[in-house]
Amino acid sequence: MKFNLSFLTLFLPSILLAQPLSEKTLQAILKAQDLRDATTLATFLWDTNPQIRARAAFACASVQDTSHIERLLQLLSDKDDSVRTAAAFALGQLNSVVDSTRRAAVAKSLVDRMENELYSPTLLRIIEALGKVGDEASLNALVAAGERSQSNDVKSEIALSVGRYAYRVIKSDSSAMYAISLLSPSFNGERWKAAYALMRIGSADLLRKGEEQIISAASQEDPRVRMWVAAALGRLVSSRTAVNALLSLSLADVDWRVRVNAIKSLGRVDTSGHLRVLPALLRIIPDSNLHVSLTAIATAGEMKLVTSPFGTEFRKTLVEILNTNYSERQKREAAIVLGRIFGADAFPILSDQFRNGHLTKSDFTGALAYTPTRDALQNLIGFSKEGNYGVQREALESLLSCIKLFEKDSAVTETARPAFIAGLESGDMAVVAVAAGALTDSLLLDERSVAPLLTALRRLKSPKDADAIVAIVQALGQLKSKNAIGPLESRLNDTDRNVALESAKALEKITGSTYGQLIKNPSTPAHTAFDWKLLDWTRSHPVVTVKTDRGEFTFKLLPDEAPFTVINFATLIRNKFFDGLSFHRVVPNFVIQGGDPRGDGWGGPGY
Repeated sequence: MKFNLSFLTLFLPSILLAQPLSEKTLQAILKAQDLRDATTLATFLWDTNPQIRARAAFACASVQDTSHIERLLQLLSDKDDSVRTAAAFALGQLNSVVDSTRRAAVAKSLVDRMENELYSPTLLRIIEALGKVGDEASLNALVAAGERSQSNDVKSEIALSVGRYAYRVIKSDSSAMYAISLLSPSFNGERWKAAYALMRIGSADLLRKGEEQIISAASQEDPRVRMWVAAALGRLVSSRTAVNALLSLSLADVDWRVRVNAIKSLGRVDTSGHLRVLPALLRIIPDSNLHVSLTAIATAGEMKLVTSPFGTEFRKTLVEILNTNYSERQKREAAIVLGRIFGADAFPILSDQFRNGHLTKSDFTGALAYTPTRDALQNLIGFSKEGNYGVQREALESLLSCIKLFEKDSAVTETARPAFIAGLESGDMAVVAVAAGALTDSLLLDERSVAPLLTALRRLKSPKDADAIVAIVQALGQLKSKNAIGPLESRLNDTDRNVALESAKALEKITGSTYGQLIKNPSTPAHTAFDWKLLDWTRSHPVVTVKTDRGEFTFKLLPDEAPFTVINFATLIRNKFFDGLSFHRVVPNFVIQGGDPRGDGWGGPGY
């Protein structure tokens, strides 16, 4: 899908800057935020102007420095509504940087404030924050608050946070029952949030008590409710009633998003007890909606079809997809599924299809990952030497998967090893990263890799090659070679902080000593863009129109909530960086990704 982007003028007042700060002060806060200057931000948290305190607290959310926690907890009781709201948001962003003791303390303070907060926007932010950083005790308190509340907005937001807890593997019988209770048609809040929570909880034991209510919700008018209910029902497929509901949604729902989730859930069904499932999937494969068709192909490919009476029919269907006028995406999915299900037996079919021009080299390479034959091995080794970096990278990924299917055949491993070593010499960051990552696999982990890894490391430069450098550093850490100590120590001052952090971890594995204290924050980040005029311009021009060969859509920029992301994005639009590029990754009901000139997810603007 090709796309172009342009701006649409629209005035949308900022929530955070309803009464604008001086430009000088705002810019100072934003600069401290972008440079991760925790010390400067801390001084703003004590300012007498509540707007400055609020803006600084909001900035703390992205910096995530634990030195701010005590002050942020104090600001939860600030007299100003916007300060309390920003402090709650910032505290919710701390999950990845606090230990269990501090997490419990933050959660308790949020719960205490929740019990006394009267300003609705702040209360909703506190509930959101608890979902992100709360512990088991706070989940119980949150559910109890939801049961007491008379506000539909509060009840709905608590359900969404129950889902956030579940995402962090914190769930309980009471939280599941709370979400189930909000599926009732008599609840006038956002029932989809409860359905989402149940999908995240995803435990058959916890969901089974509300099976009847969950199945009933599969017929509600809101497609978002049906969509998440369909995903939750995947955990209840031991029930014939649940399977019947999924079949109905898969075949007949008017919303393709619902059908996609229902089809995915059918992949969990034991088909020996539900003979209707496989024929249904075969009927869905030719569906006119590409997302539905792709999901049906992939889901059928995850089932045990080789010994099934439908195995032969499915094989014919897959070959038919390759031979007829299906899209390249459908052909790629069919080829991969053919390899995954039929293994070595699929190789002759895939080879014929490739020779006849029905499969691209990239699609053929991807499917060979599942076909453990000597011929497939030689094909992949040959493709790994291609001039096309995309094919080269995919060949190495498939080669690693393929040799694992040979059941630790050392001769096969030794045949493949030179291809990965050669990959380190590639001039392409992605190929180098994949090759280095493969050499950390237990099949290939060997002292002989150290020298070529070090040679590649000396050649790579930050920030352009940061991903490849990280992969090599991690490989050297796994190999624990003393020869890597010096080169890794030199990377502790790398301009890319992630490279420095990974180098410290690798050195610790090799020596047993800690190196984190030797990492210095670079005085100048690898990329900054303090284009204040452009940021101000986007406040009155926040809507972006995306024009693609499949139609147009728009979305809104949030310059005050994400200033530097907006500056970067708007700059790239003005430079026409996105024009003509593709959405290189499209996963139904999950994600679209674009903005990569390479078209494979490894590229970008060069910083």
